[in-house]
Amino acid sequence: MTLEHAIALQEKSWSLLGRGKIQEAHKCITDALRLFEAFEGKDSPDVANLLNDLADIEDRLERFDDALAHATRRMKITDALGRGFTGDDAVMIRARSRSLIGTIHRQMGDYKTAELFLKEALKMNKRHFGEAHPEVATSENNLAIVYKYSGQFTKGLALYRAALAKLIAEFGEDALPLSSIYHNIGGILHACGKYEEAEAPGRRAWEISKLHLGASHPQSVADAAAYAGILDGLGRYKESEPIYLRAIKRFEKLYGPENYEVAVNLNNLAALKAAQGKHTESEALYRKSLAMTVKLFGRNHPDVALALNNLASLLNEMGRPRQAVKLYERALRIFEKHLKPSHPKVKLVKENLAATRKRIN
Repeated sequence: MTLEHAIALQEKSWSLLGRGKIQEAHKCITDALRLFEAFEGKDSPDVANLLNDLADIEDRLERFDDALAHATRRMKITDALGRGFTGDDAVMIRARSRSLIGTIHRQMGDYKTAELFLKEALKMNKRHFGEAHPEVATSENNLAIVYKYSGQFTKGLALYRAALAKLIAEFGEDALPLSSIYHNIGGILHACGKYEEAEAPGRRAWEISKLHLGASHPQSVADAAAYAGILDGLGRYKESEPIYLRAIKRFEKLYGPENYEVAVNLNNLAALKAAQGKHTESEALYRKSLAMTVKLFGRNHPDVALALNNLASLLNEMGRPRQAVKLYERALRIFEKHLKPSHPKVKLVKENLAATRKRIN
């Protein structure tokens, strides 16, 4: 085995990732990492670069502890290289390490730690590259996602729009990097209940990803599913339901039957069924999504709290308020652990709980 073979394995892993073949990409990048460690030692810049790829793949596979371990090791290597490792590539690697660590913490529900790492990445990129660089736009997008989850919608939307302007100026109106920004703008407007405003960016994200990647690519499917959520807000269930069904089928094929994307789409499909008055179908879907989310993240993750709230609301609507109260109470305990009292989700669950208790009494 040669170093050239290791490089070829890394490039093959990128190609496999682009086709949605994550498990195969994981094997290639793991094999490449072993070869680079053997040829260059465990603390070389190339090893650090491969650790970033491996952390990203582990993150996609929802093995968050492993992803965090690889990303943290990579950050320690690049920081230890010090003044001997400088220039554009060095800054990008250091900033991306912090971005990935921040993103993993966000997915684990630790928004405070996520914000710290993502702010540091943004600061590093701005200081080295200047305000208008695409790396700055990427950092702004990553930080904005945390602001969305932590309920800081105004700050998040401002960062998304700043990132979008930079990427349009750099790449043009139809470039693939714009898809994720439009997706996120649609998502934060949806979270604010501004469905009419969300419709155009949500649709644009899907159009761009389909144009570049095809309709079956994981990113295109995720953009479609996000757009379906906006359609639900507009009451356009006949359009959104087939999107959810296709997304669930595609994600199950790509990642297996128990995956975050599957859980999210099951939850959204359950909400659609509830809106159509199909309560029995809705309950089964909500419970399946909840069980999957608990298995993926543990019992105390914010996504579990959201699933509990949704199921409780359905049970309340079905005339089972005592069961609903228990679920609302669990959801509130989880949200209060992770979110500020002013967060919309905390307020929502408190209102739901109070109204349901009043109904019982």
